[in-house]
Amino acid sequence: MKQLNALMEKIKTKKAQVAVIGLGYVGLPVSCMLADAGFNVTGVDIKQDRIDMINYGLSPFKGKEPGLSELLAKVIENGQLKATTNYTRLKDIDIFLIDVETPIDKDHIPQYKALRSACKGLGSVIKDGALVIVESTIAPGTMDTIVRPILVEVSEKKSMEGFFLGACPERVMPGKLLANLRDMSRVCGGESPEVSEVMTLFYRQIVRADLDPADLVTAELTKTAENAYRDVNI
Repeated sequence: MKQLNALMEKIKTKKAQVAVIGLGYVGLPVSCMLADAGFNVTGVDIKQDRIDMINYGLSPFKGKEPGLSELLAKVIENGQLKATTNYTRLKDIDIFLIDVETPIDKDHIPQYKALRSACKGLGSVIKDGALVIVESTIAPGTMDTIVRPILVEVSEKKSMEGFFLGACPERVMPGKLLANLRDMSRVCGGESPEVSEVMTLFYRQIVRADLDPADLVTAELTKTAENAYRDVNI
């Protein structure tokens, strides 16, 4: 497809405009790494105090995160990363990464309030041909039952025509954020093989480990299985 081919060229030349929604323990380090790789990155978060700290080049996290504070200061100083609470600044974005919290309640039911809000926000500004990638942990089927319907309704665009969807679950642990992002393999699940190919090219800019193309449900299932394995071992 012409739109995806154009996006691949933008990725290769680092001209793709990137937005990361949710600047927590996943969103902030991935924003810094993409900015350091040469992309112009806009970070979005609902917490104004967090935005203020980031724009001053200060990490909002407590505890040690090797290399993150220095990297954040660098990309803020050179202007590659800017943070905001305002979705209207995202009208020219080519690639969106969603990194919001997806907690479970006391009955172990996933809560997608933040995910729904993020989809509504970016759906109101998404341009034709943009790629939306969910990195948050989600249950199998969430891309089809929550993410796509909200984006279609709010944007009034069709998936695979007006925009493209991908799922690439994060795999990080506090204290090793940058190292995990760089050196742990990822599953790049796209709603078509062509979308997966674009995702693989994009993540190759920051990931040194294996990048495995897949479909949306496979990507969702991979993270579910990994979390279940961790729970059983704990």
